[in-house]
Amino acid sequence: MPIKSLEPFLFERKLVYPSSIEILTNATIGIDVENYLNRIYTSKKEHFLAAIGGSPSSLKDYIYADLQVFKEFSIKPIFVISRSNTQSQNIEYKSNELSPVEQSLESTWNKISNLQKQNSNYHQHFQAFENYRSLNESIPLQAIINDLVSIFIEFGVDYLITPYDSSFQLSYLYQSKIVDTIYGSTDLLLTQIDKFILGIENQTREFRFVDKHKILQELRINERQLQDLSLIVGCSLQPNTFPIFPKPLPNYPPINIFKFGLDSLYQYAQVSGNHQDLYGYVLNLNDQKLVDWYLKGQSLIKFTPIITKEGYVELYNVELAKLGLDKNVDFLGDDDEIQTDGSGNNTPTKPLVKVPNNLHEIISQRLPPELYYYQSLGLIPAEILSSIAGGRLDVRPPAELGKSDSYKKLVSSKFYTDLLDKQYNLITQLLARYYQVKKINVKFWFNDSVLALNNRMNPPITKEVENVFTKSSQTSFSIKYGLLSNLNTDSKSDQGPDAVETQVDLISSAFSRALHVYGIIDDKNQVSTIGKIFKELINEHEDISDEDLEHLILLSLLLKSDTFKLTNANPDYFSVGKPYKDLLNEANYELSASENKSILLISRIFGMKKFNIAPVNYQGPISRNLLSFRSSISFINTQLLHTIEVLLVDMIVRQEKNNVKIDYNKNDWYELISQIPFYQEVNNTLLGIVSEIYLEITLKKLKSSGNKSESITFAKHHLADNVFQVNSTSYNATVSGENAITSDQISKDFDNGKKWWNKFVNFIRKANIIDNKLCSNALVQEVEDADKLFNDLTE
Repeated sequence: MPIKSLEPFLFERKLVYPSSIEILTNATIGIDVENYLNRIYTSKKEHFLAAIGGSPSSLKDYIYADLQVFKEFSIKPIFVISRSNTQSQNIEYKSNELSPVEQSLESTWNKISNLQKQNSNYHQHFQAFENYRSLNESIPLQAIINDLVSIFIEFGVDYLITPYDSSFQLSYLYQSKIVDTIYGSTDLLLTQIDKFILGIENQTREFRFVDKHKILQELRINERQLQDLSLIVGCSLQPNTFPIFPKPLPNYPPINIFKFGLDSLYQYAQVSGNHQDLYGYVLNLNDQKLVDWYLKGQSLIKFTPIITKEGYVELYNVELAKLGLDKNVDFLGDDDEIQTDGSGNNTPTKPLVKVPNNLHEIISQRLPPELYYYQSLGLIPAEILSSIAGGRLDVRPPAELGKSDSYKKLVSSKFYTDLLDKQYNLITQLLARYYQVKKINVKFWFNDSVLALNNRMNPPITKEVENVFTKSSQTSFSIKYGLLSNLNTDSKSDQGPDAVETQVDLISSAFSRALHVYGIIDDKNQVSTIGKIFKELINEHEDISDEDLEHLILLSLLLKSDTFKLTNANPDYFSVGKPYKDLLNEANYELSASENKSILLISRIFGMKKFNIAPVNYQGPISRNLLSFRSSISFINTQLLHTIEVLLVDMIVRQEKNNVKIDYNKNDWYELISQIPFYQEVNNTLLGIVSEIYLEITLKKLKSSGNKSESITFAKHHLADNVFQVNSTSYNATVSGENAITSDQISKDFDNGKKWWNKFVNFIRKANIIDNKLCSNALVQEVEDADKLFNDLTE
């Protein structure tokens, strides 16, 4: 989050300067990913993203296009991603209290839902101005970090996930001469950076930069005053705006609070004679909460942790002092405790930076640097580390706000709360005893009660799985092989391999341990019914893909949870709007309850597959019902991924038959991470939406005309011409400016969905035969009914 309203103020005062990108030739540039994405995805782009889920469809195309420009000028980028909040930035919400972002989401959901109830012919095309992102809200970075990491690895680009704030991390990289220049937000003005790039226009081959000295000179303030003013108006380190600014009036232009604050600074300096800082001004406000905000913000400016080039996590000012940049660094004096040189006298060996004793209350408790190093690679979930340090895990609602009882039951079920115990046990057993006995409280947004995790387990999870290893002959990890090597109990050995030699062995062993943790294989190496289902499925269908196996594993775990009914629609959630599914100028057939149920089931299953389009601003139909199903699948995917990751980290840290942390270089780590299963975000709901529209249109047309072939052709044309408007050059344009979708692409993706549906039906049949508790006879009948309808409406 940049300094609030400062950027437009700088443009107004002509303090942003243009230059040609050519002068960056052969440079290494550090890029703040959050600022970079906000430049791409303004509030007018991807404003339906939260309504369809997943990452922006155009994300990969945008990054690729920018990398091609960098390649043209031999520019090497290093992308830096912010990760955890500090303690002072965390907000604890009450039960059923929504954050500002969640409130904006709820307002939009309610608005569209009410419009549909008032007028069933409400058409979302005519409501394109509805925005699931508030004007000041950025693309949700935390939800797409794994997708970003996967893209960076695929394109061979360096990246770094910093422990806290990316601006201070970038400043350190610059001062350490790792990067030659920085592309970031106005928050960089709070660091020891003189010049930085504010924005790059690759099409015009230009960039715009700011010069801190010229800003200070133009505004007639010093650096400390700029920092104080930034803390008052709000910035990333102190996001709260002080309640001293006038509220904007309706129908009037918004107030530039930075300009208003600057006027207040001038007045205070003139009246008080204090031309150094605004501390006295904040004290005169007579509000202890504002004083705390200010003091914590100043502490974070000095002591925000960063990861060094050696892989350690240190405080920002401490590292500046090591580099000889002692500006604004406070050292221990004669009256302070000093470090001796070991000879008995009190001569300090070197100047020591003053660090507040209670800094952990502002930032967080400190964890071993090795874990932060794995986090910087994207190998360990940051939410696990931050909740261990802070002693609290907040479970927030998903994009459709999780109002359904099924989602609440899923996330708070005993199986998944016990799984949290195991995940935290695997990490805390690597830490000091303090963390092994420290309570971690889980707070669900819908419940007043707090769940205390039992992460101190006896025996610890690592002891239960320490003999589980998998030796693989594959060159890259395969879920299919990983399952077969574990489910074929007759081929398993009591003794593991002498050494885990390859990356595939490492991931396969972590995956095998996850199967044990999930109970798919028990401590006696007996395979559960879920394991037997997959064993038979793979043996019968050797061509089944890893992607399909991932989806089927997630579905089997959803069925096992017994929380979500695949054919039950939430009456409070709307599906695709009626105008998208009505025949134009013809009498419309009303679907029966069983037909609606079948189409809902098919569209949910279709929605797990990818719809391969890359629009810069999707404005088509949405479905809260489909998004609700996706949220449950996404939750299960995240928990399974986290389990595999912590098992992987546990093996690496303990060096169980491996020397990974000693032998691996950067490229080895990248290759390892690129093979972790369930790593990327679950697909959005678009193919599910396509299938819902197609099936209803085809069914209605078939009832009207009686001709199957004609009905199918009509539905395909309806999707291409009326829904996705393939002939419109201005609708869903891609990065390159060409139309984002074609009729052939719709047909190809739908055909892939058909193949996936057939595999799902086969899976359900087999699951019912092996375990009718997991898959009941009633569910099988519903799937069979849906399959019959599907076959009647497709070629």
